[in-house]
Amino acid sequence: MATVVNFRTPMMLGAYLDDIIFPCSRTELLYCAEENDAPDAILDAIENLPERRYWSVDDIVAKFILRASP
Repeated sequence: MATVVNFRTPMMLGAYLDDIIFPCSRTELLYCAEENDAPDAILDAIENLPERRYWSVDDIVAKFILRASP
């Protein structure tokens, strides 16, 4: 079962990925979020993302929404 993170806006996730350069991998996302002291719920959600290239914060948020769908 996927970890579901309820983001009000992509800006909340973006705050923890301030230093990321897109495109990037899931590993790079996780490293950046850890460096920016993201809460465990966000780190867990990033760890559960598919390993692929991400092109923007909106791309990442779309993956969270798709994974949360029944």
